[in-house]
Amino acid sequence: MKKIHKVAITGGTHGNELTGVYLINKFKKNPSLVKREHFETFFMHTNIGAMKQCTRYVDKDLNRTFTIAGLNDPSLGSYEDKLAKEINQKIGPKGSQNPNIDFIVDLHSTTSKMGLSLCISTNDKLTWQVAGYLKECMPEVNIFKWEGDTDDIAFVSSIPPSGFTIEVGSIPQGVLRADMFFETEKMIQHVLDFFELYNTDKLKKTYTNIEVYENSKMIDFPRGEDGYINAMVHPTLQENGYFKLTKGSPLFVTLDGEEIFFQNDETLYALFINEAAYYEKGVAMCLAKKKTIQI
Repeated sequence: MKKIHKVAITGGTHGNELTGVYLINKFKKNPSLVKREHFETFFMHTNIGAMKQCTRYVDKDLNRTFTIAGLNDPSLGSYEDKLAKEINQKIGPKGSQNPNIDFIVDLHSTTSKMGLSLCISTNDKLTWQVAGYLKECMPEVNIFKWEGDTDDIAFVSSIPPSGFTIEVGSIPQGVLRADMFFETEKMIQHVLDFFELYNTDKLKKTYTNIEVYENSKMIDFPRGEDGYINAMVHPTLQENGYFKLTKGSPLFVTLDGEEIFFQNDETLYALFINEAAYYEKGVAMCLAKKKTIQI
């Protein structure tokens, strides 16, 4: 069994998601909090430029910038493209059989009421073992299996072969929320505990079946010919995450109060509902299938 030598915790990929920003600040001041005997914990802010402006990004979304093609394209000169190449050299390089980091946890928050969530975009077995352990330690954690927007995964968490994103919410952009801060820290501690057990052959079990929400599709708001939104997320969904949708469930309501209903025959679950950062991406919510996967 290959031992883990270095685990990365990253925050500030989106500069207005403050949970990760301030957890990294805390670890910088108190590195003993994330120190373990049998591996090294590396932590860093990923987008300091966006953090200083308290914006999601400077030029473009850093968390959509880590494709192999983009990392190898010297003509891409935006702030985030250059930054991605620097981060890739520190954590990767992506695609290497011997990256500088063995496992990564990238910290995010969402304006959607998602509670405590893992977003996983890999079939890597180690990643899923960590997820299973974390789910056992904290049953309230939900797992979203998201392959990303393209075949070449562009997330920060895709740089090494193993790792995932932590998403917590609901938290407004640019706001630090204490309960979510401490719950995220608890999740990190469990992840680090896993690797201490893993490296010392003290794990009591392996995880073979894990319940996930697997991404099915993303849907936009209804829009008029002028491109403007002409319907809003229905109030029954607004303060929910992983909301069960069956045929006839209210989905949107127009500006005039007319309800629009879910028409699929297949039961799906809505998440990232009305996420503020996804307006520019043309996404009102993600729809997922609930299933148990075998590891």
